[in-house]
Amino acid sequence: MWAPIYSDNRKIKYSDFKQILEGEIPGIVIKKFYSENQCDEILKKIKEYEITCFEDSKLEHIGPFLMSYTTRKEKYLDKSKEFQKTTHLIFEKVENPFNRINKLINLSLPSFSISIARESERDMSPFVIRVHRKGKSIPIHKDNVNYEGKEYSIADIEYQLSCVIHLQESEFGGDVIIYKNKWNRKHEKYRNIDFGYSSQVASKESCKIEGIEKGDLVIINPNYFHQVTEILGEIPRITLGMFLGIYQKDQRIVVWA
Repeated sequence: MWAPIYSDNRKIKYSDFKQILEGEIPGIVIKKFYSENQCDEILKKIKEYEITCFEDSKLEHIGPFLMSYTTRKEKYLDKSKEFQKTTHLIFEKVENPFNRINKLINLSLPSFSISIARESERDMSPFVIRVHRKGKSIPIHKDNVNYEGKEYSIADIEYQLSCVIHLQESEFGGDVIIYKNKWNRKHEKYRNIDFGYSSQVASKESCKIEGIEKGDLVIINPNYFHQVTEILGEIPRITLGMFLGIYQKDQRIVVWA
């Protein structure tokens, strides 16, 4: 059975990361990465700033997302700098997620260094906050900076992981489904015009990650096709996402969104 690993102590082993990268497991769920009270404090700040900080796109999100700026590097970097002020406000009373991920890496992979990814000697955005309201969904897709971010220096990473912190869950829907089908170039013929891929890339073997609760951290290999089902409840699904780029030979990890 293709199923994720669940951990309550935040400490995961190198072998766990390896299993994700090689597709032996669909992901890792670290329970209570943030407490409910911490999530509430973050959500309170988000609601204070979301009106002015939402990016100009079809999706509601706070902070720039590199894949929306693949050919607009300077604008992405300018937006990343602006976002730094917002992150300080949102995480005024709660530990910044980059620092918390840093501690996780230090415990799990002590020989690896971790830093925010840089481009043209400027910091990239460390994470993005997404709000998905009723009726929204994320179609089947993959994330692969080697292929889609060729304008950026991080396109030379050896491996990529996706980290998503669930700050608020909807009552119904919003399920994370991962397919045991790793993207390669032959799948591009199934790409949709706007975003995502047709259902033809959905393998028979898949995993709906069960039991995700407020404050949980979910780590997956985003090169495997995945999706988020339609939000059916009135309460929006709110998440904070970032990518980890792994340089295995240099034992170095960079973070960006």
